[in-house]
Amino acid sequence: MARAAGALNLEQRPQPGPAGARGALPPAIGFHRLLGAAGSAALVTPDGTVDWWCAPCFDDRPLLWSLLDPAGASARWERMGMVDLPGPPAGASLRSIRRAPGGLVEMLEGLVPLGPGSVALVRAARSLEHHPVELRHTLSVGGFDAPSARWDGAAASVAGTTVVVTGGVAVAGDASVLTTLVTAGPVWEGLVIAVNAMHPPDLAPLVGQLEEEERTASRRRRSARLPRRHPQRAADALAVLRACTYEPTGAVVAAPTTSLPEVPGGERQFDYRYCWLRDAALAVSVASLLGDRRAAEGYLAFVNKVAGGKVPTSPLVTIHGGPVPDERDVAGVTGWAGSQPVRVGNAAAGQVQYDALGMVVEAVSVFLQTGGSLDDATWATVRAIADAAAGDPRRPTSGIWELREERDLVSGDIGRWLALDRAVWIARGWRPRSRRAGWKRARAEARARVLGAISDDGLLPQSYDDGDRTPDASALMVPLFGMLRRGDERAGRLIDATLHHLGAGPHVYRYPPDGTDGFEGREGAFIPMGAWAVSALAAVGRVDEARCRLEQLCVGLPPLLSEEVDPASGALLGNMPLVWSHVELARALYIVDAAERRARWGAAGLWAWRIGRYLRLRAGNNGVGDREAAS
Repeated sequence: MARAAGALNLEQRPQPGPAGARGALPPAIGFHRLLGAAGSAALVTPDGTVDWWCAPCFDDRPLLWSLLDPAGASARWERMGMVDLPGPPAGASLRSIRRAPGGLVEMLEGLVPLGPGSVALVRAARSLEHHPVELRHTLSVGGFDAPSARWDGAAASVAGTTVVVTGGVAVAGDASVLTTLVTAGPVWEGLVIAVNAMHPPDLAPLVGQLEEEERTASRRRRSARLPRRHPQRAADALAVLRACTYEPTGAVVAAPTTSLPEVPGGERQFDYRYCWLRDAALAVSVASLLGDRRAAEGYLAFVNKVAGGKVPTSPLVTIHGGPVPDERDVAGVTGWAGSQPVRVGNAAAGQVQYDALGMVVEAVSVFLQTGGSLDDATWATVRAIADAAAGDPRRPTSGIWELREERDLVSGDIGRWLALDRAVWIARGWRPRSRRAGWKRARAEARARVLGAISDDGLLPQSYDDGDRTPDASALMVPLFGMLRRGDERAGRLIDATLHHLGAGPHVYRYPPDGTDGFEGREGAFIPMGAWAVSALAAVGRVDEARCRLEQLCVGLPPLLSEEVDPASGALLGNMPLVWSHVELARALYIVDAAERRARWGAAGLWAWRIGRYLRLRAGNNGVGDREAAS
């Protein structure tokens, strides 16, 4: 754990100095907050620095990127310190209380759409003292895979993208850095950093839009059907989902960042600013479970559009539904903790992932169970995936871990079984005249292959041709999705064997983290797998163990979650915020909630609760407060 343990020291040390200070320490990723709206995303550090901002869209070239290089462009309040960060960790707008040299200020920051291909970053402040507080702001833009911008007054251009700043008083100085003075008084004062704006926007109406968005977000949270345990975690998952959604299409990016390392100083850096079918499916499931049917419909519509009535040819697409750019390295960027290479594009675009396809059909079943309707486009997607799962010849694939060397993965058969099992269930209830005999036969064959690979001690290997029987956390899908149900002793043995080999406290590695996947370095535990362990235990009736692990996860992890965590230090690793981490934790909260009800009231009580919940969701009666929503 030598490399990963070093990440703890990086997390605990001070934030880096001003842009240009090479040799400064990389920013700790575990305490950022996310601004996300209008298909754009920005990360804000505790000291108020915006060190990552892709605009006008998630997958555009970053304008601010000191997150990956202390010499990179950033938007920074000088000599600012954090006092309090109330509210959710993600949203279109965020509030904070900060300490400036002249006293305390309240800050309101957010992203506001200005029109197609145009967005504004608002940075407003007002004094909490009985006197005005002087603030100093520095801004540099560009330089990531393009020349750095030179300021002409308060305007700059970066590779065809225009940036205009309004508000404050500009101070003459370095042409590569725009320095602005802002006097915070009793009303909001500050800056608007506009990208591709037709006209320079004023601060006041944009602040009004952010305040209205705050009220909308509050109403949305009150209407959600949140679980009883840690409802804020589930609400945070919905906030992260929304912040990572490109509303014009309904696509959700896996994460709004690229190249944050899974191994500091190593080579495990990838670009996650695209939409994976797996994440779109999980978004459908969790939005459905938490009562946000409109969002679930949007995510499902995007999946159907990408599929077009056929099996999707790629496990990931751009936010517009097109092909993902080829993976390439970006020169001239130091990388977080010197982690090279820094990449854009993603080579996983050409892979086959039957486990992910299974999650798509599973998501449709959850959508229907929570009051959704089955339209022709969704049925066409389900039927195409099921036909492929039943008819495609078995061959080596890359799976949800996106292995660069294809293997005869057991998780591929789990995904086939999941797709077929849910397709049979959907057809029985919504398309009873459809032919299902071939699906049932293929489902039984896939199940037999998977269960036949389980050893006497419960271990399910990563691949059928694995003589070393490498353990893999994807085995948890077997009890999680019901291939082995509660009461079957094999389910408990499988969970125990998987956690014995891959568990680290409440966390779980994807597979042995020793570089056997073709990349150097020891990666961290995969946060979604910790949630899978909770869900699997709850699914087989081991509720106390599930609850204990869930409490450890919720208490030990920060509000905004990355891809991985170093179990020894608690340092977060990988791109962030990772949508998968948030939605799996939210789903685990729901599954534990249901399992606790079953433990208390029995199977009949659980079904009564589910039927009542279905009827409420079906009727769209979501305008209730948190206490009632959790009941």
